[in-house]
Amino acid sequence: MNPFQYANIVEDEFFYDRKEELPRIVQTLEGGNNLVLYAPRRYGKSSLVNKALKELEIRGIKTVYLDFMSIYSQETFINKYAKIIAEKDIGPVEKTIKKIAGFLKGVVPVVSFDQYGNINFSLSKVEGADSEKTLAEVIDLPERLSISGQRWVVAFDEFQEITTLNGESFERLLRSIIQHHQNVSYLFLGSRTHLLKDMFNNKNRAFYNAAMLMNIDVIDKKESIDYLTMRFKNDGIEIDTQTAEYIVIKSQGIPYYIQFIAAEIWQDVINTTKKVSIETADESVRRIISLKSDYYWELTNKQTNYRKSVLKALSNDAGELFSRATAAKYHLGSASSTQKALESLIVQGIIEKTIKKYSFTDPVFRLFIKQNL
Repeated sequence: MNPFQYANIVEDEFFYDRKEELPRIVQTLEGGNNLVLYAPRRYGKSSLVNKALKELEIRGIKTVYLDFMSIYSQETFINKYAKIIAEKDIGPVEKTIKKIAGFLKGVVPVVSFDQYGNINFSLSKVEGADSEKTLAEVIDLPERLSISGQRWVVAFDEFQEITTLNGESFERLLRSIIQHHQNVSYLFLGSRTHLLKDMFNNKNRAFYNAAMLMNIDVIDKKESIDYLTMRFKNDGIEIDTQTAEYIVIKSQGIPYYIQFIAAEIWQDVINTTKKVSIETADESVRRIISLKSDYYWELTNKQTNYRKSVLKALSNDAGELFSRATAAKYHLGSASSTQKALESLIVQGIIEKTIKKYSFTDPVFRLFIKQNL
C-alpha cells in the first residue's frame, strides 16, 4: 500500500504536524467560541478539522460537518442539515423522529429502510409552509436539541458559498439566529480566503466580528522532511535529507502536493531502485504535469494574454511585480493593469495573496506555466 495519501481526508499515520493549530481549534470551540479557519485549497484544512472534530467527540461534544459546496438551494440546506443533526441525535428512531417533528413545523420527518435494513432519514415539506420560517427552525435545531446541556459544534466548510443561495438574506438570517445560541459553537472554514475574510471583517456584512479568524499556513519544512524520510524508509526506500527538502520545496510546502508528489515517487521506485533522488523526483513531477496537462491547458486558455504574462512572471519568481524591470522583462503594462489581472486570478483561485507576496495555489500548475509559456 502506498504510504502517501492525498485525494481524501488524511487520517491516522498519514496526518502529521499541526501541533499548534489542532489544540487551538479544539480549545476555542470547546470553550464556546466561534472560529473562522481559512487557507487556500490543498492546505489540509478538512483533514485538520476532521481530526479536531474527532477530538471534540471524545470529549463528549456532538459535532456536525456540512460542506456548502454540496448546497445549491435553501431546500437542500434544510434537508441535509436536518438529516445530519438527526443522525447525530442518537437514540430510538421513534423518539428522535418525535423530537425533531416537535421542533420543525414546516416539514415532516420520514424514515425508510433500504434493502440492507439501514435507516434512511428524509424530510417532506408541508404544503403551504413558510420557507423562511422552516429554514429558521432548522438553523435553530442544534440549540433546541441541547436543552439537556449537551454541547454541539457545527462546522460549515466552504462557508463563503452561502452567498450564492439567495444573496445575503440567508447570511443575515443565519447570523441572527446563531448569535443567540448558548450551547453551540460554530467553525466556519473556506478556501476562497478573500471572500471569507470579507464576510467576517467587513462592517457591512452580517457576520462582522462574529468569530475569531485563524489562518492555516503550510506545514513546517522540518516536519515535512522528517515525515517523508520516515515514510519512505519504512518501506525500505533510501532518501537523504537534501532530496526530501527538494520535494518539499517543489510542493511549496503544501500538504496535498507533498503527499501527491511523494506518492508518485514511491510508485516509481518501490519495485526498481528503492532509492529516491532529485532526478526521480523531477521525473515524477513531469509525469504529474503530463497527467494534468489537459486541465492545465484549459485553465490557461481561459486567461487573457495579459494575465498569461502575469502568470509567466509569477512562475519565474519575479521579484517586485510592479517594478519597471519586471514590467519590461515580461511585457507588462501599467501597475493598475497588473493589479487588475492579479485580482481576477485571485477570484479564480489560481493565485493567493499573502502578506509577503503573490503565489500559485497549485505549485504543479506553476511548473506547467514555467515550462509551457
